[in-house]
Amino acid sequence: MHPIDLATTNSLRPTSPLPASIQPCFKFTGDQQELTPSIAELVAQKTAQKEFFYGIEIMAQNEGKAHCVDFHDFLPLLPSFISFVWLKQFTDAIRRTGNFDHVTSIQLIPQLNSHIAAMPHLSLYRLTQQHVDAFAALNLSNVLIVRGDSLDEQQDYRYAYQVVEYLRRVRGDNISIAVGGYPEGYTSLTSDAPNKTQDMKYLKQKIDVGANLIITQLCYSGDKIIEFIKDARNSGITVPILVGIIVPYSFSNYQIIERITGVRLSPEARIEVEHLSHDDTKVKDYFVQLMVRIIQQILEADLGIYGIQFFTLNHIEPTVEVLRELRLRGIPKETAADD
Repeated sequence: MHPIDLATTNSLRPTSPLPASIQPCFKFTGDQQELTPSIAELVAQKTAQKEFFYGIEIMAQNEGKAHCVDFHDFLPLLPSFISFVWLKQFTDAIRRTGNFDHVTSIQLIPQLNSHIAAMPHLSLYRLTQQHVDAFAALNLSNVLIVRGDSLDEQQDYRYAYQVVEYLRRVRGDNISIAVGGYPEGYTSLTSDAPNKTQDMKYLKQKIDVGANLIITQLCYSGDKIIEFIKDARNSGITVPILVGIIVPYSFSNYQIIERITGVRLSPEARIEVEHLSHDDTKVKDYFVQLMVRIIQQILEADLGIYGIQFFTLNHIEPTVEVLRELRLRGIPKETAADD
């Protein structure tokens, strides 16, 4: 997931080195053909139509092999796009070679583009101007720019807005650029109390220099997400905002996410989950129901938000369960063509 910095952490990233070439492992449905490659265009279209949609985020590989995704699992409502977490191996590979030939997420995108819009993440960690130019030369349609939780003296860019500005200047309108938004502030970067005014200023700066859309950091409070969206709109930010959702599948998984991101349940909710910690299924079910309520709350707030980004951690089933529960609640609303 983009807010969890896998460019520097050991907790979730695969440990195998990158192979020179990796075989894709995707099973597409018959409906996944001739789709719009630009995520900015796709999101704008869905938003204008007030149509519920979602994307999935995965890690491109498991133990040296491409992570397998069977899109039939998501039927009847398919994801509109897929994005790839930036891994430490990717940073190591481009530092070693100066190019993106050994970056798995980049290798997989040509296999996806004729079926689903695909978006790699690009971390600023240890990134040089040579690397940014090499990325721009790939002529990809989409990218999510993340700063990363750590800085290195040798990296040429310290802030996401700088790369956004450069890529927009070099690629013009031929690339969709997404950036992160943080409903609870930059919890992985500082232990200080969040400065909402300053955080919103940083976010608007990224939009002003060329970002097309925002994907929010995970958050376990619908109220905080709604407050963030309202603050963004009041600050003059008009681009689409997609809400980042994660469904921890065990208490230990929740603890890892909490440690890396600094994002926490309320004290009362955490105690409730701790009481379920002996049973992974009950913990997963708790988070499935929590995320269903949050999504429903955001949609019912009538803020013009229709898109969700699921941070799957390569565990698809909890996301599928959330989608199943949403359908039981009439989300998305069925049309005559669905009957």
